[in-house]
Amino acid sequence: MFSDYIRARDGWECLACIEERGGSKDYRFDSQGLECSHYWGRDRENTRFDPENCIALCFYHHRFDWGHGDGRQAYTDFMKQRLGERGFDLLDVRAHTYKKRDDKMDKIIIKELLKEV
Repeated sequence: MFSDYIRARDGWECLACIEERGGSKDYRFDSQGLECSHYWGRDRENTRFDPENCIALCFYHHRFDWGHGDGRQAYTDFMKQRLGERGFDLLDVRAHTYKKRDDKMDKIIIKELLKEV
């Protein structure tokens, strides 16, 4: 559900393709090619379902470039521009702060987020 929210929020387009090329494929009817990318990995429980930590990326940018490849600096630069320096620093603090996993609460929050898009 959270992945659906992020992809819908970002207009079913890869934000890296838009940043680098000025446009992106519309994945509305081919959603398998578009993924929810977590800047701070999913193992960081406090930011796992944080909308500020996630963006929609195409398979290439998520798996081979921004997400896990040589483009990590481009991802960092994009996130700093998107969130601002202070917002990025606050995300970093949240990512490194312990949070007990609460699946029921996360599901409630995600359902409410989905209502927004």
